[in-house]
Amino acid sequence: MSEQHYPITAKMCMTKDVGTHGNLFGGIMMGWLDEAGAIFARTWTGEMHVVTVKFTEIVFKKPVKVGEIVRFEACAPKVGRTSITFDILGLVREELVVRTTCTFVALDDDGHAKMVQAVDPPPPAVSR
Repeated sequence: MSEQHYPITAKMCMTKDVGTHGNLFGGIMMGWLDEAGAIFARTWTGEMHVVTVKFTEIVFKKPVKVGEIVRFEACAPKVGRTSITFDILGLVREELVVRTTCTFVALDDDGHAKMVQAVDPPPPAVSR
């Protein structure tokens, strides 16, 4: 059975993003993951304000080179009372380059955690 993936966003690796070996800096990728996670959390929950609570182990599978486009996709999330947790995948030409699990919490206008509900219907999925 294939896992459903939800497209989020994409980034292109630029010369300014790489180190001396020509590979994308891990810190740049982590920033991209955080941004993609926030976009997905907001889209799925319909909440305007979400904050990063946790990223688990970030596994870098393959280097990303200048000019390559990294597409970010999310796996079906688990929605809690105030949080949403899901895996994020980074792919270059359909090849997995990075994977992690993240958790975001929804905040009210005063910065306090608030209840979340999944948006119906959820964003479109990509079959894998």
